[in-house]
Amino acid sequence: MTDYTALDALVADRLETWTDELAQYCRFRSEEDDAEALLGAADWTAERLRALGADVDIVELEGAPPLVVGEIGEGPILNLVQHYDVQPSVPLDLWTTPPYEPDVRDGRLFARGATDNKGELLPRIWAVEAYLEAIGPLPCRVRFLVEGEEESGSHHLDELLDRRPDLRKAEGALIEGGGLDMTGRPVIAGGGRGMLAVELTVRTLAHDAHSSASMVLPNAAVRMARALGTMFDDRGLPAIEGLDAGALPPTAAQLAVVDAEPPEQLDDLRREFEVERFLGGRDGIEALRAMTFEPTLNIQGLWSGYTGPGDNTIVPAEAHARLDIRLVPEQDPDVVRVALRRHLDRHGFADVELADLATAYRAYWTPADHPIMDAAALVSEAVAGKPAIRGVAFPGTVPMWQVCGRDGVPQTTLGAGRDDCRAHAPDENIRIEDLATATLITARFFDAFAALPRGS
Repeated sequence: MTDYTALDALVADRLETWTDELAQYCRFRSEEDDAEALLGAADWTAERLRALGADVDIVELEGAPPLVVGEIGEGPILNLVQHYDVQPSVPLDLWTTPPYEPDVRDGRLFARGATDNKGELLPRIWAVEAYLEAIGPLPCRVRFLVEGEEESGSHHLDELLDRRPDLRKAEGALIEGGGLDMTGRPVIAGGGRGMLAVELTVRTLAHDAHSSASMVLPNAAVRMARALGTMFDDRGLPAIEGLDAGALPPTAAQLAVVDAEPPEQLDDLRREFEVERFLGGRDGIEALRAMTFEPTLNIQGLWSGYTGPGDNTIVPAEAHARLDIRLVPEQDPDVVRVALRRHLDRHGFADVELADLATAYRAYWTPADHPIMDAAALVSEAVAGKPAIRGVAFPGTVPMWQVCGRDGVPQTTLGAGRDDCRAHAPDENIRIEDLATATLITARFFDAFAALPRGS
């Protein structure tokens, strides 16, 4: 059995330096609309992997941020699926400190990307560094796959991977994130959802009109609101026929895993977002099952007319909405899109246009009792000192179908993000102590993964 004493000491000794490094990484405004910052973050990532001693390849495709590939070690291949792009940081006025001027306070680092995904990628790099220095050669081949479009849909990832088909060949994979609950218990899951994102547009007038004519002219905002209202029932739950098309019903084994999850995690969710009750009055096992097995329907944005300072009394000619639908295994985004179009037409909204955004990919889950899940739970418990919570999949979306789906590569989560890290929101942050926890868990996982039977 490996002695991790020296590794633990090295991580503790280097944590301050590593935190400064994360702050440096988070200074890149690597949002979708900033090509220069994306390339800067890609170059920084490549140089950091080279400093680690990895063989680095930059896979390029016209019109897309590059895929940074770094490989180090020998043995069974473990793909680490990561990204250097970040969510838009707006609204800026809700940040306590500017999103790209990282700030350390109250034991946390605040910045866009502090958790998602720069604060999850770097601990995996640090884990390799610490293992090599404190223990010796890696027991497996670690392959970093770091893309620049995850937050905007990974729409070129398949093409980038096709340029090097060997990149999909692996014995296992780590999904980009991982977590601890609010009490410090590790949370292990075997996958994430797929995604379909669309934009709706409706036009009712040739151009905006003076609002004195609002009694006779159709308002695009009202038309859009009525269309969206048909998509949800009186409880606020999705009401689109065919939204669940193709979804596999949960197995008895999957239901047992979800039903065994601690219900107090729902209390954490209520506290974090300051809500007294969930949609439809769901709670307990019903809520946990819904968060795992049901496709979602979310209005992520809605806009029309004038929203600037002062008054501009108009009847808006156009209205827009953006929807995202998170999919479960075996759902085809194209089929779900057809169901959405059919719903609009049947309810008298054929005039509402539907356009795809870039995001459209399938879900991919690994069975909760797979040996790679056992390995993740074992090492997480050893570091956190608390029993792991096993889940079938987490509610978020990751492009693991593109990386693992073709060859059935098993995957798991591993890390230390928490529900209060505010990923995708203003004041995104990560606990500095959790950076150390994620590094220690990952380093131990290399040994546990290498010891799995081949083919697991």
